[in-house]
Amino acid sequence: MADEQPLRIAVLVKQVPPYDSSPALDSRRRIDRTSLPAEMNAWCRRAVTRAIELGRAGGGRVTAVTLGPPRAVDVLREAIACGADDGLHVSDPALAGADCLVTAHALAAAVRTQGAADLVVAGRSSTDGSTSAIGPMTAELLGLPFIGPVLDVGLRMAGGTRRLVAVLQREDAVEEVEAELPAVISVAERSCAAAKAAPENWPPPAAVTTLSLAELPGARAAAASPTTVLAVHTIRQGRRPELLTGDPDDAGHVLELIDQRAARLDVAPASALPPGPPRLSGPLILAVIGAPRSVGARALLGAAAGIAVRMDGHVVVAGPHADLAHLSAAGADDALVFTDSGPRSLARALADWAASRPEPPWAVLSGSTAWDREVLARLAVRLDGGLMSDLTSLRTQETAESTLLIGTKPTGSALADITAVGHTRIATVHTGCLPLPAPRAARGITHRTLDVADEPAVRVLHRVPRGDHDAVERAHVVIGVGAGVPKEGYAELDELRDLLDAEFAATRKVTDAGMQAHDRQVGITGRSIAPRLYLAIGISGSRDHLIGVARAHTVVAINHDPDAPVFDQCDIGLIADWRDAVRALTRAIAERRR
Repeated sequence: MADEQPLRIAVLVKQVPPYDSSPALDSRRRIDRTSLPAEMNAWCRRAVTRAIELGRAGGGRVTAVTLGPPRAVDVLREAIACGADDGLHVSDPALAGADCLVTAHALAAAVRTQGAADLVVAGRSSTDGSTSAIGPMTAELLGLPFIGPVLDVGLRMAGGTRRLVAVLQREDAVEEVEAELPAVISVAERSCAAAKAAPENWPPPAAVTTLSLAELPGARAAAASPTTVLAVHTIRQGRRPELLTGDPDDAGHVLELIDQRAARLDVAPASALPPGPPRLSGPLILAVIGAPRSVGARALLGAAAGIAVRMDGHVVVAGPHADLAHLSAAGADDALVFTDSGPRSLARALADWAASRPEPPWAVLSGSTAWDREVLARLAVRLDGGLMSDLTSLRTQETAESTLLIGTKPTGSALADITAVGHTRIATVHTGCLPLPAPRAARGITHRTLDVADEPAVRVLHRVPRGDHDAVERAHVVIGVGAGVPKEGYAELDELRDLLDAEFAATRKVTDAGMQAHDRQVGITGRSIAPRLYLAIGISGSRDHLIGVARAHTVVAINHDPDAPVFDQCDIGLIADWRDAVRALTRAIAERRR
């Protein structure tokens, strides 16, 4: 490795307000965070750690890069204190309020000012916006392969060239991949130690180079952002909690309340999926799916069909080879069958297909897996379209001028309504937050083949699939386990799980600690589920977790703290020690079964 040229590494970092902050809109309808405290994004701290490790291993140089107002220089000063060699601060009033596409253009241009980078490192997402798009967008703009989220990464020689070898965190598997350099990677949270340095150890701001918009060829002003924020509002209380104390007799009362709610569920009919159009005309809604038989694909196609019928349009599904009758029943009117699912090549093929049409797609929708996010982030760059990412709901709204596609997503402890402008609106959606309509009568639909080239720059070396990776999405009863339940306490939950025929889910803290698999994580950075019963045990109730169970019919919360936020977002709350409550519930259910 010593004989190789030193690695040139750029690490992208972001300054964000504290996790639970609630931003507002300024007079120009931009999210205003200037009055809030600021810190380095949690995912970016891991990215800095990995960049410095790789820089030292490759005898290279690490440059930290950020875009933000003048005070954002602090995240670069901290990155330098942690071991980065220098910093680039993109700061210009014309960039205030930039969306992810404009931000990616500016960051890619800043990276280019330093010459060709061998590696660009980013955090998986951000705590204030949950876009997960900057990494793959930057990769597309730089013409590079992208891999992520990375759990572990290193360098090795292969065929006389230096390559990356990384372990990736997938929803359905753990993969080991090899990638050619140069490349872009994103780093999973809690995959390594967080880079932190006390302010007294930061270098002075003069250690950082500032770049204006005029110094960034190819960058754009924020006014060119194809997405815009319509409103920011607090999360509405959607449930009416009934709270009980920790008296053992309350376990029976909890079961009675669950039964009462279940009876109402059994008589509620599933929403009907609208019939398909008589002909393929009007606006085209493209639904990109990677797993055609999944519940998420059904929900996404149902949402696409609902939009299409309101606009007298039709739905084209793009996915791997699948049962066309199944796709038709789920909401598809036509199909594109792609020959390879590599995100980089697939985005290119989809963009070429869209350009070949008389009219581009009115909207492109997909789920929120790592694959979905990369495909649509790259596609947004190629179509120069507005990407609304990690949405929890989707709707259309008629105005005097046009029809808007509006998505809702978390921003801090609030929710933001956003829309996209331009020829094509692009959105990744947490499909577990969408209604699941009843299938419609299937009919014959045509399909065309979309040729997608192989991706030689990224090679899968080893893949360990999880056969039950979607079990938590299919389960009628889910037991959510929080940080309040220690690892040694899991055995006490097993009998309750067996009696309820339930699946385990977990908060991010639990999966990050390795006590549950990543595919069991529920929340804005994990899965969104809609079980009949969600039993939250030892969960404090962060907004990002509870948004993942917003469509659960009944949420029962068990926590010893009467002030835990979870009691504001449940249907039935039991204020009790989790062990006492679980034992009482287990006994009560077992007695019923005798």
